[in-house]
Amino acid sequence: MAIIKQELSEQVAHIRNLESTNRENLSELKHLRQVHRATEVVEEEKRSLLRKLEAAQALEVELSEAQIQRQRLEDERLAWTAYLKSTTASGEDLEFDSPEALARALIAERYTIASHLDKIGGLQAELAAQDSSIKSLETEVTRLKGEVQNAKANASASNTDKARMRAERQRALAVKEVENLRAQLALFDTEDLQPENYDEGKARRIKELEELIDQYKSETQALAAEMASLQTTQPTTGNKRPRIDDGTDENDAGLSAQLAELTRKKRKLQDEFSALQSQHALTVKELSVAQEQLKAAKKSSKTRVLSLRSNPTSDYEAIKLSTLKALQTENAELLAHMQSRAKSGSFPTVPASQLAAAQRLIDEAKAETASAQKLSRRLKEVWGNKSQEFKEAVFSTMGWTVTFMPNGKMRVESQYYPSKTDEHENSIVFDGEKGTMKVSGGPRSAFAAKISNHIKYWVHTKGCIPGFLAAMTIEFFEEQET
Repeated sequence: MAIIKQELSEQVAHIRNLESTNRENLSELKHLRQVHRATEVVEEEKRSLLRKLEAAQALEVELSEAQIQRQRLEDERLAWTAYLKSTTASGEDLEFDSPEALARALIAERYTIASHLDKIGGLQAELAAQDSSIKSLETEVTRLKGEVQNAKANASASNTDKARMRAERQRALAVKEVENLRAQLALFDTEDLQPENYDEGKARRIKELEELIDQYKSETQALAAEMASLQTTQPTTGNKRPRIDDGTDENDAGLSAQLAELTRKKRKLQDEFSALQSQHALTVKELSVAQEQLKAAKKSSKTRVLSLRSNPTSDYEAIKLSTLKALQTENAELLAHMQSRAKSGSFPTVPASQLAAAQRLIDEAKAETASAQKLSRRLKEVWGNKSQEFKEAVFSTMGWTVTFMPNGKMRVESQYYPSKTDEHENSIVFDGEKGTMKVSGGPRSAFAAKISNHIKYWVHTKGCIPGFLAAMTIEFFEEQET
């Protein structure tokens, strides 16, 4: 028993040494973690400073290049500044603020010239149409003149024919009259020779002559009427325009006025349309230029500096800044509170910032407590894992199942002679604090009777617990094999 007690005390001392060593290691680990954290912060600051230095060097190079480019652009600006000032034909100054304004004015003039060229093309087409219509009208006038001349010639020929026919008719009448007169003379001669027939023949001849005179009169009247009709119809065959009614003249005048008004409106709308076309083309050009500038701006804005969202340096700086702001606010409120209390003796209170600071301290203490609990839980988990590994090692090498119990006790049970119930009737309990060994079921149990010889020899006589356990392992193994 003394040996068991000694070994158990050694185990307890060893465990206590391990615990003290563990505590020392934990404290040293905390210190080293703090040092490592500070070192990481310093390293991160160093890396950030190196990056800033590299960025500054790159910026210096870019600045020198930008200065060279600026000087070149300044020389170019001085070279073309004189061309931005010009005068018009009337002597007015045309000043442009920038080459962009000059380019915009140039584009506007181009579009204006293009619209004027379009107008000139339209006017030329209209002039060509007018020329063709004038030529067609001249041809029509020539044709009408020829027709008028032909009509005049035909009218003169018809008048000549009528005059000739009239003369023939007069000649025939005259011949007939001569014949009648000759017949009358002959009749007068015969009447002179026959006096008895003179009165009757004379009366008959007088009647015939009266009828002939009436016939001549009617013929003369018919010829006079025909001549009058020819004289009235002859002027209408000339170049004179026929007479037009007053109502037709008024309608034609109204139509001409409407046509002139519509023509003016058409020209005005064409001018407005050409101006709108020029404005639209200029706007489209400005839009394309703006889109190109936007694309260039997007390309230039794609260069970005990447940084971690959460890194030790930024976190440390954020914590330091927030703590500094909180302390400054607390100090200001505390001073104001103290000054107000000095003026008015009211009941003792604390500022809200101090209360918030105390709350922060409590939160920090809670966080540290939670961290300590988490550390303890992890240590327990580690200790449990290690003890499990130790038990598995003992089980695999010595054939005994080791179970640690409260109050420094330990129960062992052989794998070759296990218990059949949950009461662990085939186990041995060692008490490290008291240095004792107790068999399950008491000294009168079947298991105690079975191992009593080994207890007497190895424990009481030899005082060797490992030999005692080894002897029982051999015995139980042989029994299991047989």
